[in-house]
Amino acid sequence: MNASTTRRLLSLHRWCGLLVSANLLLLALTGLILIFHDEIDAALGVLPKARAGTASTTLASALSLANATSPSAKPVFLFQDQDEHPGLVFVGLSRGARRLDEAKPVAVDLRAGRVFKDLNLEGSFTGIVLKLHAELFAGPVGRLLVGLVALAFLISLISGAIVYGPTMKRFSFGLWRRDKSRRTLFADLHKLVGAASLGWTFVVAGTGLMLSLGSVLLRLYSVTELATLGAPYAHEPIVTDLGRIDQAVQQAERGAAGRHWSIVALPGSDLSSPRHYTVLLQGGTGIESRVLTMALVDAKDPTHLEAHQLPFYLRALLLSEPLHFGDYGGLPLKLVWSLFSLVTIVLSVSGVCAFWIARRERTMSSSGSPKSPPRSLAELAQESP
Repeated sequence: MNASTTRRLLSLHRWCGLLVSANLLLLALTGLILIFHDEIDAALGVLPKARAGTASTTLASALSLANATSPSAKPVFLFQDQDEHPGLVFVGLSRGARRLDEAKPVAVDLRAGRVFKDLNLEGSFTGIVLKLHAELFAGPVGRLLVGLVALAFLISLISGAIVYGPTMKRFSFGLWRRDKSRRTLFADLHKLVGAASLGWTFVVAGTGLMLSLGSVLLRLYSVTELATLGAPYAHEPIVTDLGRIDQAVQQAERGAAGRHWSIVALPGSDLSSPRHYTVLLQGGTGIESRVLTMALVDAKDPTHLEAHQLPFYLRALLLSEPLHFGDYGGLPLKLVWSLFSLVTIVLSVSGVCAFWIARRERTMSSSGSPKSPPRSLAELAQESP
């Protein structure tokens, strides 16, 4: 790699890093909070607890109870988390299009047969932090902006690894030149933290980019593969009689031994056809539990089931959330993720400090005697933030 290419990559690395630094600092701080969202919600009493005992309310009754709170809304999905919130089912209701990301959840206690009317997930502390983290309070446009930040961060990581990787082999890992200027100290700290956390930051940036494109990927699936599966029923009216949903879910679980339902997209939603329930099932432990399988069940004849595999991009999307927030390995993994989040904050701050100190030094030198250029590519990479 010649000097000209190195300088271009260094320039790309610096400006991409500067572009994402302020946003990255915000995302790292909010992400640190969201790693412990379950613990925070439990401490604040955000989510209600179901009554002890066995479920006495069917899913069909849960749909009716939830819909009674807003008769003009349309049910879009059902969701449950047996590990964190046993006995609770969340029914998504939408007043507009039947889109999963626009539906508001209503919690139903299956054991007591009652609705928790005061539930406000979006208005909770973690709900507000999530909106800031995921969309900067700017809706779909904000999600794309967060995606651009993630993309610029990925470019910064790749360009930094290309430029500094081969050069830093000549030096001991963790080299910190204490006898140099403040810019050099910040640059050495930035390189050390960046090299030590490269794998983690690459995973978090990549999964963040995937999550920012979540609604786009769901829409892509809806108009391609799902449209093909539902083509024979495309001209039928949306099935609104959901009285056989319990049979449909049981049929899906029988077809996937050892798994239980996690999400049911109701007929007419952007993850189902007008005629089918789309049942997503999970099972296993750790990250395996996030690898969902899918079954399409006929809403009029629940005995008719078709098992399908989600496309690779939706499986990647589903895996991105646990990888992004580290919530698939319990508290120990969350502590590791939080440590790396703190490291990312150091990476962001040290990069900005090194950049602006170097820029100020170049401005000062341009007004006096010019600074001599680096003597080699190794020195160029070693001295640059």
